[in-house]
Amino acid sequence: MLPYAAAATALAVLASPILRAQTPSAGGADLGILAGRPTVRPTRIERPPDIDGGLDDDVWNTAAVITDFVQQAPLDGPAATEATEVYLAYDSQNLYLGFRLHYSNPGLIRANRVDRDQADQDDLISVYIDPFLDQQRAYVFDVNGYGVQGDGIIVTNTSGGTRGRGRTRGGGGQSQTGIPGPDRSWDALFQTAARVVEDGYTAEMAIPFKSLRYPQLGSGESHRWGFQIVRAIQGKDDERDVWAPMSRDIDGFMTQMGVMEGMTGFSASRNLELLPTLTAIRFESRDETTGALADTFSPEGGLNVKYGISSNLTADFTFNPDFSQIESDVAQVEVNQRFPLFFPELRPFFLEGQEIFNVFSPLNWLNTRTIVDPRFGGKLTGKVGRTAVALLVANDEAPGRVTDATDAATDAAVGETAQVFVGRARYDLYAESYVGGLVTDRQFLDGYSRAAGADGQFRLGQTGQLNFIAFQTLNRDQAGDETTGPAWGVFLQQNGRNLRFSTFNGSTHPDLRTDLGFIRRVDTHTHRDTVAYRWWPESWLINWGPRFTYERIWDFDGVLQDQRFDTGLNFAFACNLTAGLVAERALERFAELDFWKWNYGATLGVNASRLVGVTGRLDWGDQIFFGDSPFLG
Repeated sequence: MLPYAAAATALAVLASPILRAQTPSAGGADLGILAGRPTVRPTRIERPPDIDGGLDDDVWNTAAVITDFVQQAPLDGPAATEATEVYLAYDSQNLYLGFRLHYSNPGLIRANRVDRDQADQDDLISVYIDPFLDQQRAYVFDVNGYGVQGDGIIVTNTSGGTRGRGRTRGGGGQSQTGIPGPDRSWDALFQTAARVVEDGYTAEMAIPFKSLRYPQLGSGESHRWGFQIVRAIQGKDDERDVWAPMSRDIDGFMTQMGVMEGMTGFSASRNLELLPTLTAIRFESRDETTGALADTFSPEGGLNVKYGISSNLTADFTFNPDFSQIESDVAQVEVNQRFPLFFPELRPFFLEGQEIFNVFSPLNWLNTRTIVDPRFGGKLTGKVGRTAVALLVANDEAPGRVTDATDAATDAAVGETAQVFVGRARYDLYAESYVGGLVTDRQFLDGYSRAAGADGQFRLGQTGQLNFIAFQTLNRDQAGDETTGPAWGVFLQQNGRNLRFSTFNGSTHPDLRTDLGFIRRVDTHTHRDTVAYRWWPESWLINWGPRFTYERIWDFDGVLQDQRFDTGLNFAFACNLTAGLVAERALERFAELDFWKWNYGATLGVNASRLVGVTGRLDWGDQIFFGDSPFLG
């Protein structure tokens, strides 16, 4: 068991050599950069432009210019149908980008005045930046014709290849275009503005270097970052134009990015954010015997601190945080659910560096929602050389809270806190490939819950990927009883232009348990195969193809618990019309009984204009009612 004090000491001890071991790296080790990628060198300026969307500042006349864009979708490789001009400049504080987006028919522009991160259905110009040039993680910044900004992160170590993770707030995951959807829960401070003009729209963007993590270089060394520009034109069959050409023969987005180089002389000042909070509640209660009023006033203060130790390491600290202003969870259907539902993290303190803690696995080994009411907590996240590191310590008051079922006078748990320690390290091998380890530890009174394991991802050629996980858990309850349980999994996939297939084998022991994770189901051996084929006529029918999936799940006694075979057929037409059909034959064992089910589904989506967008899904078939029958007495 690692007590809280020891965990805090370990945090400091581990951080110290990391800080001392920083070595200059000019934007990564070029881990698998494809030959012949386009390169751009932003122009250094002395006077920043006014970010008003007008492109009328003198700096744009001397800025580096990008004009050569090609299609990534719906066609693969031809010249873009509309002209795009991108201007790049920088100073010691910010990267500046100007955009001039032409339309031969301005009526095709799709732009809406919506909230931040909610413009995914609009025409966007998006900037992707990989400061470490390691093809492991990239920042995304975008803007629509009305200046509505969006941002996020894409990472490689999530199920299904390079894609976003967590709350996407309007999109995410691998789209029909092959451009990954970002995790929109990450928010940065940056400026945007845009104007709709006669032949399209113009936009300006200023990205502070303080909002990014990037390698710490020696004096005079220039940065070399992965870089990509993507333009979305929804009204032209969901067209995507890219600066660095992409091919459907290669699986992977970040490995096909271009390079931005030549930037030097960044400001040495560090980012420091302080967010104090003060909340108070006042209420009156009447004494039932005397009738007197008692007035109670309860103020509470808190503090959140974020400090950029260096350009590639960030420290966070929170004391008595106030999460009352966090947005609500996305609604989920809770009726007739056999297994628990997962709700992603929304609290800012826990979101910083969340992608580093992520493990490619069907099991969630760190669910920070289990840290319910932290009295205080600290984090260190970042990257040194090829190693990404993340450390988290927290003190959770929720387990010792008095409830209606608690006897405050006799319950030993009242007023006690749970101590949490999490450590994660991941070493980059080459493009979209790494090995890593994760340790989690939670102690409350005489009990504890620990998990430790290793994971890895290996890119195989231009279309293949292999992942593995191997974890062990150890738990002791308050009575002193100990349990231990392993979990493992191997996932192999290949995503080519036409053929896609994947296979998964994994196991979760009946005694597997982790108080800091989210495990939907244990006591399983799982095997799953998926095969899909896609044709690309690239006419009025853009692509179509079938998909087949077969899955078996049995328990550690060898009893078959689930089996399913499903097949689907998907179509993507011109004018942003999509359709799909699916049929499934499945066995589900529940209450020691085998239930055979047929299920069917049909989908139809139309997104023909800015004003009209309709998506529908119809499902019918058999389902088990998992609760007690309401019709029986």
